[in-house]
Amino acid sequence: MARLSIKPYTVLITATGKAPITLKLRPVPLLMGLGLLVGLPIAWIGLLLYQNIQLAQRNQNLSETASEVLTELDAIGNEIEVLKNRAGLPDQESENTRLPDDEKIPPRGGVAEVAPAEMMFDEARRQLPGLEQMLAIAVKPALEQTLASEAEQAAAFPNGQPIAGRAKVSSEFGLRPNPFGARSYEMHEGIDFSGPVGKPILATAEGVVVRADYNGGYGNHVRIDHGYNYETLYAHMSEIEVKIGDRVQRGDVVGYLGSTGRSSGPHLHYSIYRNGQAVNPRYYLKLEEK
Repeated sequence: MARLSIKPYTVLITATGKAPITLKLRPVPLLMGLGLLVGLPIAWIGLLLYQNIQLAQRNQNLSETASEVLTELDAIGNEIEVLKNRAGLPDQESENTRLPDDEKIPPRGGVAEVAPAEMMFDEARRQLPGLEQMLAIAVKPALEQTLASEAEQAAAFPNGQPIAGRAKVSSEFGLRPNPFGARSYEMHEGIDFSGPVGKPILATAEGVVVRADYNGGYGNHVRIDHGYNYETLYAHMSEIEVKIGDRVQRGDVVGYLGSTGRSSGPHLHYSIYRNGQAVNPRYYLKLEEK
């Protein structure tokens, strides 16, 4: 097959009274030159467009990131307000500057413009030190104190089991017939749990022993002051395991089940006192229904 040959062309330019001008045109170099002249600007424009697209994408990503940072900072600020309330710290916003409930979001409007990422990052940098300072200096110490107080109060709440193992209720709180057969009624200021002599009796909360001796009615008994206006009483024990002034924890053994004092048989009489008044232990203990 014959190879296609592109021959050069000669262009003769003449004018009257002027020497002729001869131009020899070689098609291949000419076409290549024209291609370069046309292709270079197109390539340059394409590169600029690509760079602009990449820059716009980066700017959008930065704006989204900055917006997320500010949103997270707002959430952290709200959480700090919750912690302040938990810690009992006063609200710095005065009552006079607070808006009514129907004006929490004041009227506003205008054309929506995307905030520059740099401006949002600057706002985040401005807010962060204040939040850190508030958390470290004001909220954290107050919250630790509040949590410690709540932990102490929880430890002093008499909701533990007063007797080891399964407990059988033999007498409820409140009005009951005389247990010794007399035709009379009496107010029973506790719950009785029957069981074998020697069964461990347990403190139902943390506290300090304020009585540990014998009484004609309660026999060998222990009284514990738990603070927060709570006291508990454990009576009719065969033996006492603690003495006045001892600090006990929930679950510590304070004595052993018996039938000392005014008792018709081996049992534990357990009472809870709040502000000096006897209350029904069923409100505090996890017992099976009657």
